[in-house]
Amino acid sequence: MNITDAVNKSLFFFGAGASYDSGCKLSYGMLEDLKRRISSKDDDTFNKPEKEALKFLLSCLEYHSEWRTLETAENFKFIPNIEELALLIRRVKNRENFLPYPITGNWADKLVLLESEFDSLSESEKYGDSLFGSLDRKIKSKLIREWLTPNNYTFLSPLKDFLQHYPNEPFRMDIFSLNNDMVLENYFTENHNKPWRGFVSGEWRGFEEEEIPNDFGRINLYKLHGSLDWVRLDSGEFKEEEKLDEQEKGHIEDEHSPYLIFGQGTKTFSVEPFFTLIQHFRSKLKDKSYIFVIGYSFFDPYINNLLIDAVKGTSKKLIIVNPIFGPEQLKTETVKGNQLLTKDDFLRIQYPDGISDKNLANYIEDIQKNSFYSELPEFNIKKINAESLEFLPTGTKSFFEKYFNNGGKIFINLISEYESLRNRERPF
Repeated sequence: MNITDAVNKSLFFFGAGASYDSGCKLSYGMLEDLKRRISSKDDDTFNKPEKEALKFLLSCLEYHSEWRTLETAENFKFIPNIEELALLIRRVKNRENFLPYPITGNWADKLVLLESEFDSLSESEKYGDSLFGSLDRKIKSKLIREWLTPNNYTFLSPLKDFLQHYPNEPFRMDIFSLNNDMVLENYFTENHNKPWRGFVSGEWRGFEEEEIPNDFGRINLYKLHGSLDWVRLDSGEFKEEEKLDEQEKGHIEDEHSPYLIFGQGTKTFSVEPFFTLIQHFRSKLKDKSYIFVIGYSFFDPYINNLLIDAVKGTSKKLIIVNPIFGPEQLKTETVKGNQLLTKDDFLRIQYPDGISDKNLANYIEDIQKNSFYSELPEFNIKKINAESLEFLPTGTKSFFEKYFNNGGKIFINLISEYESLRNRERPF
């Protein structure tokens, strides 16, 4: 097994946890920062009616999270997150029928009073033409940029060294990410290895380019949910913000600055580039044999459908790279440190009594059935073969250090081991 074969057989899929070591806040951390801001008398991020509205909405989310946790006999621990809040704000703003109690109860009168109070403010105190429109814009256009500002890139050093170790090998790493941050771009651009994202001079070219320009490195970065540096113009075009000319800057759609999927109930879109990116994801999943799922919670059923379908009826592997994952019992045991290095020197979980890969498969199946995570759970693919799962209980930093140091020796050994297993299972 050589390095080109090993990389070409692999796909790397990043969830929010993949950026944790950079200092970017995870969803729960964003929510905690929001709580700090609305509780502080000295913080002026939000005006008075906005703070009161957020307190009300956060209380509503806490109520529902505890209810959902109890409904699962506490096998799932539901915790409110920032995307739930953003979705709830958007639904109230649009006056959608599907709103959770207690918003639809008597407390709804409180929202009407707060809207009136907001309307009476001077224009300089507002950030939108309505209370919930202002909250939506402040979170998506202002705060998310602060929350996703990285301050540490050292965890990516092993990946950079790995790429430099093979200057002439003809491989490209395919990285698909749900993250909107600029961690990979900032780091690898500084190291003269800029990821290819499908843009040339700020304009979308997609991933069908026969020849990628020379100023890009060997990472193909597919940002499935958009990016902080993307904007959409009122013409419908989307571009990299830093490459806009002065005329274009006056035609940015406010609701799409930045242009990303955040807090939407559905995350499948027929507009570009999201439609094309998800098609590329589906195609690459079919082509690759080893799918490294890094820092992802499996709480997006539409992504899960693609992942599960890719390994269905095959000997492919979904390799879950996450410090903690699965049922609450397994999470508790993992945090205690009950993971070991096996004789092969690969970091894998030593399951506590009663827990196995089958439990992880059942855990994912439960998510797919859950009506909270999907508006139409009956359409989700639910069954996943436990043999398709591998769990590496480690963070992104440790994963890169272990598997990509020394020219990726352990990474190559891992792929070689999987290939040997596949050949023994299917000798002809």
